[in-house]
Amino acid sequence: MDIKIMLLLMVFVPMLMGFMPLAVKNTKTLNLAMVAVSVAELAACLYLMFNLSMVESQIVSLTWFAGVGVNFKINGFGILQAVATSLIWVGSSVFSDEYFDHAPQNLRRYYSFWAITFGATLGMFLAYDLFTVFVFFEAMSFASYPLVVHNQDKESIEAGNSYLSVAVIGGLVTLTGIFMLYRIAGTVVIDEIAAAVAGFENQNFLFIVAFLVFFGFAAKAGMFPLNGWLPKAHPAAPAPASAALSGILIKTGVFGAIVVTSRIMQGNEKWAMFVLCIGILTMFLGALCAFMSVNLKETLAYSSMSQIGFIVIGVAMTQFLGEHGAIAAYGTVLHMINHTMIKLVLFTCAGIVYQNTHSLNLNEVQGFGKGKKLLTACFGTAALGIMGVPFFNGYISKTLLHEGIVEKIHLLHEVHAATGFFRFAEVIFLVSGGFTVAYMTKLFICLFVKNPAKEWHLHKAYVSKRTGVVIGAVSALIFAFGALPHQTLDKLAALTSDFMGVHPLDHAVHYFSWVNLKGAVISLAIGAVLYFAVAQFTVITKDKKYINPWNQKLTVENLLWKPLVFTVLPNVLGFIGRIIDKLPEMVLLVIRKIFFTDAKVPYTFWEGKKTLQEEGINGPSYHITESLAYSLLLFGLGLVATVIYLFVA
Repeated sequence: MDIKIMLLLMVFVPMLMGFMPLAVKNTKTLNLAMVAVSVAELAACLYLMFNLSMVESQIVSLTWFAGVGVNFKINGFGILQAVATSLIWVGSSVFSDEYFDHAPQNLRRYYSFWAITFGATLGMFLAYDLFTVFVFFEAMSFASYPLVVHNQDKESIEAGNSYLSVAVIGGLVTLTGIFMLYRIAGTVVIDEIAAAVAGFENQNFLFIVAFLVFFGFAAKAGMFPLNGWLPKAHPAAPAPASAALSGILIKTGVFGAIVVTSRIMQGNEKWAMFVLCIGILTMFLGALCAFMSVNLKETLAYSSMSQIGFIVIGVAMTQFLGEHGAIAAYGTVLHMINHTMIKLVLFTCAGIVYQNTHSLNLNEVQGFGKGKKLLTACFGTAALGIMGVPFFNGYISKTLLHEGIVEKIHLLHEVHAATGFFRFAEVIFLVSGGFTVAYMTKLFICLFVKNPAKEWHLHKAYVSKRTGVVIGAVSALIFAFGALPHQTLDKLAALTSDFMGVHPLDHAVHYFSWVNLKGAVISLAIGAVLYFAVAQFTVITKDKKYINPWNQKLTVENLLWKPLVFTVLPNVLGFIGRIIDKLPEMVLLVIRKIFFTDAKVPYTFWEGKKTLQEEGINGPSYHITESLAYSLLLFGLGLVATVIYLFVA
């Protein structure tokens, strides 16, 4: 098959499948079709990845699509993320059939938007320019909204509102930035942006443009302080959708952050410092909130926020180290891939717990996994991976990220420059790793070590064979990638060096030498202290119950965004609007007072509302109020009519 046709089919077949539920009513058939398409997509992505050298120059354009056309191109980073996306959809689609057995409502709607989200996500990762990225980014955001609100209860509706608000506002801000970028660069083709803005002298303006483009992607990734939607949406969504949200959809935000940092702001250390600070805050606060949470999926959601922080630090360190930042760049890419596999297993396990216990509260699901060997092995493997324990995949990527920080410290030390902030970043990196160890230890002991909180009457096996095969296979990959990094992860990372803007590593990293093991050992030791010393006095009570000591109302959404959007902005903009509305009348008042001193001034800003009849004018009693607003309304209607005419003509 022609590669160009294959690329188009990969993107648009899943999106067209979104219409399949209109004709097919049997949800089992829909699920089977979704699994089949996901497997086919995975096979196609793997084929393209293994033949990357022959296909990476292929560009596919649809000039008629979305008004100005969309364009796709295969590159190492994009196809690797497409593989991860397909893997998530295979696993989550297999689990969906089992998960929704107890709640079959609205499944046709679910599968419709599930398919559209799949295609849109692939389209974004395979995009050639920022406009194409934006089109599929927005399609993905809106298509995934019904997945968040699927249960249609109070919690899911509230989570969906937060998710949609962030998606809409973030998308509009990013689109504004893309327009401004095109104005100064003359192109939005990803591979051409860096050269196009290289000679732009106004760096402050370029910083503003980069920030606007970055804003929407940062919101989707759940970076602080735009993370308010994340701990709501992930627990509210069904477990298969949570796996996709956490495992891959938030990575689309990281993809955008990489493009902004490596293309628009290439070589700008002030921008790199800004991104580094965002990464540190996201990493630490996510880990802290996960440590305190008593909800299984909420803990995993905050964990995803924290791991995004680790990845964003890698993006910043790649910028600091420039073309020789392969270690940091490889760590960034590999942690994205590793986190995808880990969260597929963890959220599927959480879904298994929920469908059997109908609860996510740690005090109620305590001990559910005790004696369940498959669940214990899979959850334990994924937990060890995200902790960064040697011989599991997360250890490899976290080691590379840590070494990226250490390398920058060494370079600064060689030129006798200050290293204080980067040493601080390293400390927070290791401490956050310790919190990861602590909260995953808390979850594992709660689910698999403690005695059951109650007896669950299971009418069938706690997990189907299909789901067991999927999480077992992915768990095996988590171990294999960590035990054999040179044969697996190193080769995957090397595919992305061109996209990340770095020279490929010319030497093998000695992952299991003491120099590299030391960071993992420090984080594991910190985690042990946090769990066995700190947790026992903060998040675990004397009677071994789990509590969250933090006031749940004190969130970034309640403290910052809701007051800003619903109180400050309406009042400020409303005041400005009233001033603008009354300004013409105030000008007329001044003119009449100066030049027509003997004339009575009707209806002014100061004298209040008067009718025509009250002024002695014949005719019906119409109130002359809000004159400028009324004029603007008429102008708007005329503008709409003009636009309709232009479309028709």
